[in-house]
Amino acid sequence: MVEEKDIIEFLKAHQGKASLNEVAEGLGIPKYGPNSAYATLQSLKNKGLIERRGEQWTLTAEATVPTPSTPHAPQAPAQTPTLETTTTPEVEQLMKAVAKTLAEAMKGVKTPTDEWKLATKPMTTKIERKEDKLSSFVLKPDEAPEAKKPLLGFPTGTFLDYLFMTPEGKILNGLPICGQFAITGLPGGGKSILVEEIAIRVASSGRKVLYATAEDTWKSATPRFDLQSRLKQKADILGLDWNKIRENLFVLDTVAYPELRDWNTFAETYRYVAEKEKIELAIIDSVTVLEAYRGALKYRVMELARYNQVHGITALYINQRSTEAWDSYDMAGGIGLAHNLDGTIIIDYGRVYWQDQQVDLAVNRGEFVRIARVLDCRMCNFERRRIRVDITPNGFLRTTQPLPKTEETKA
Repeated sequence: MVEEKDIIEFLKAHQGKASLNEVAEGLGIPKYGPNSAYATLQSLKNKGLIERRGEQWTLTAEATVPTPSTPHAPQAPAQTPTLETTTTPEVEQLMKAVAKTLAEAMKGVKTPTDEWKLATKPMTTKIERKEDKLSSFVLKPDEAPEAKKPLLGFPTGTFLDYLFMTPEGKILNGLPICGQFAITGLPGGGKSILVEEIAIRVASSGRKVLYATAEDTWKSATPRFDLQSRLKQKADILGLDWNKIRENLFVLDTVAYPELRDWNTFAETYRYVAEKEKIELAIIDSVTVLEAYRGALKYRVMELARYNQVHGITALYINQRSTEAWDSYDMAGGIGLAHNLDGTIIIDYGRVYWQDQQVDLAVNRGEFVRIARVLDCRMCNFERRRIRVDITPNGFLRTTQPLPKTEETKA
């Protein structure tokens, strides 16, 4: 039977760190179960002797620093210096001089006779003129040929591609490129299921994807059917090339690496990956990774959205519904969060009560439904009606009614 000291000695012999597989194989013990490598490592972790960093189990300073064999001789406690309570003549003289100076200074202060006049007194501060620098901040419209870019779509390979269109009603076949969109709804609505499919479809098409997860670990050392396993299963079902996905998908796992929950660390890592790998699509699941305090969440999203706009990154921000009212703007971070983005996509569920819901979904009042809906988009035209969706047994979000016809499909 392997004891805890055996694992500590094993780690010391391997530069203070090793993976679960290395420990199990090196000591000839099972990975899981009673008296297993995982159980013993967890016990040492609870005692503070080792810590887990991703797949590696690392010795802490407490385990590596030897305990002194002989105790130190007790030292006499340091004496607290006594505070002199008497005031010397020099201090009294100094205090009188300060009081006299303050009294003379106050004599020159004039009390305003009219508080309103004081409050409305115009500013006399002159702004330093830096015409060259200030003029560079002022932009003018381009000439007509350069003023309008073509409206392009960023294909996701899902039904979302059919919900955005040109002013003439022509389907865009994707999200508006470089757009920043919130996907909101109650937990369990299918938001993560949808973006997981988007991630592997876009990565398999050859485009770089950055996936930040705060809800589920990417790769677990336990038997858990983790996020990577689920994405591999989806790729197999869809017939996608996993090697192509591995080449183009980059993951920030804030569950395995809690350091990424610090905003500065997350922002630096995000920028590093985005610029080094030329990321084209970013998925944040969910935005709670950006800020624990919900009141400040919209400011973090705003910073990230601005960065993505400047660097040409299309982004999806997963969020949760914050009230009982479904099919609405109510989301964590408030309506100000939605205001900082280009649009809002609702993936939600509830019972139908309003007339417009009954018309869009072709159901009776009181029926339970799952819906997908573009609530707003400032970049282009979009389908305004709600669409019924459902989660399939093999883990995909699919429409259960024909997509509404656009001017293009009517022709």
